[in-house]
Amino acid sequence: MFTSTKILPTLAAAIALSLVAGCADQPKSSQAAAPPMADSPELAGAWYQIYFDTNKTDIDSRGRMVVNSVAHVATNNGLTRVTVIGKTDRVGSTAGNVALSQRRADQVRDALIAAGVPADRIDTSWTGEARQAVSTANDAEEQRNRVVDVTVVKMTR
Repeated sequence: MFTSTKILPTLAAAIALSLVAGCADQPKSSQAAAPPMADSPELAGAWYQIYFDTNKTDIDSRGRMVVNSVAHVATNNGLTRVTVIGKTDRVGSTAGNVALSQRRADQVRDALIAAGVPADRIDTSWTGEARQAVSTANDAEEQRNRVVDVTVVKMTR
């Protein structure tokens, strides 16, 4: 007759062995990997964001990586259109923020051109502190609002 004290160690060992076997390396598939999504000809729309420090227009290293990604997508997917929209948080005056958002949008546009995107395929606009991602009080710093939104869409000719 089986007793629970004899079955438990055997059951525990079987469970542990099953878990270890499940972690073993699986044989690699000989099937080729799918191409990266950035090269997909069915690109319907890609959205990117480049963030800025308060009252700054400099594109940091992370922003430069985004610019390079946008340039790659825009130049390797046939006829595309790039839209650049500069925005700010609510620190500073309304007029000052409109000017700051324009300078940010222009910086990103210029970086995209330098990265190989034809200037005639880039639309640039700015909103100042309007159309914020996060509603804030006046003079409130908010990183998510200090941004340039960039979209890439495939044109149908």
